[in-house]
Amino acid sequence: MKLAHILSIYYAFLFAPQLVAQAKYDVKKVNENVYILTELWEGNANGNLGMVIGNDQVLLINSMMMNSASSLEKEIRKITDLPITYIINGDSDPYNHHANTYFADKGATIVSHYNMKYSTAYHDILFKDSISIPIGDEVVTAYHTPSHTLDHIDIHLEKSNVLFMSDGFRTNWLTYTGPNGSQGVEAGIDKALTFSDKNTIIVSGNTSKNPRFYYGNKNRLITNREIYAKFASRVGQLYENGLNAEEMSLDAALNDIVKDLEAYPILKPYLKYQIQELLEVDLSKGYKLTHNEFMSYVGIYKLADAKVIEIVFEEGNLFARQEGAFYFELNPISKRMFDFKGPTSNDYLKFKISSNREVLGVSPILEKNGWLSNVLTQGDYIKN
Repeated sequence: MKLAHILSIYYAFLFAPQLVAQAKYDVKKVNENVYILTELWEGNANGNLGMVIGNDQVLLINSMMMNSASSLEKEIRKITDLPITYIINGDSDPYNHHANTYFADKGATIVSHYNMKYSTAYHDILFKDSISIPIGDEVVTAYHTPSHTLDHIDIHLEKSNVLFMSDGFRTNWLTYTGPNGSQGVEAGIDKALTFSDKNTIIVSGNTSKNPRFYYGNKNRLITNREIYAKFASRVGQLYENGLNAEEMSLDAALNDIVKDLEAYPILKPYLKYQIQELLEVDLSKGYKLTHNEFMSYVGIYKLADAKVIEIVFEEGNLFARQEGAFYFELNPISKRMFDFKGPTSNDYLKFKISSNREVLGVSPILEKNGWLSNVLTQGDYIKN
């Protein structure tokens, strides 16, 4: 099965509960100003969001899905009648931002990482490294991390000692690797640990059906980092031994590493998808290019209908992006063919190169009915 299809099934397995029209919530009151709301889905996961109440306004951490927005608003009104003036999005996964416009239409300002401009999410304010917003006595600080997506952030409430890590941490299962690989996951957790002490409430985005695992703490974060690092290392060893993802998922030592995670009995059959993501991001071997060769691809490529693909070179890597659509690192397969790095192993960019090695244009080659085919227009993009 193709990786894009695999992951769409995996995420559907987790996110199907969002289709429920009337959402229900478990509410944890941290203090008079901070609440954690756990949206209770009907499948094998729940979802967390945060609320910070100031003197005359409310800030939400994530907006969840559009079809639960009215339910969320009703739940908030049980606690406060103050207007929702800010929403901060953890990343570009739908449940973090899907209801942005619902609250924006009622006056909320949407704050996201800069790279969210390359997603379908609605946004108002974008930041690159960090941003702090005072809400009453609390200061809400969001900062960029290399975890999970290129637009991922953590949100720290220093006074209340709460850290929202969205998809950079799961209390009961492995964190999804994302385009920055295992090093990105581990670096994101290490940064979170610097904001944490033994009393910090650490809130994941996706969470357990078991209330004991709705939230985590510093010890759980440390433990999960150790488990993830061992898991990634073992996958690397098995890869060197020539095993594929299906074979790796049956490895006793690999299963022993994750067997104590609370979601293991339920998610064990999906372990191979977690492995496949690591293989795609950490262990795929690209075609070797020189710096000058990399730079020859950089530029703006324009389609006849005015849509553009921007190719940029950042920190030694080549990226393709389009506002309102996508942002991916590119993995060179040859001088003409580049793979979109991450869970899109059947989507490529094919560059047109002249006989004197000048890059003239690019054409997307996309999996039929795949996720990327719905956001990226195919055709011949000419380099300006």
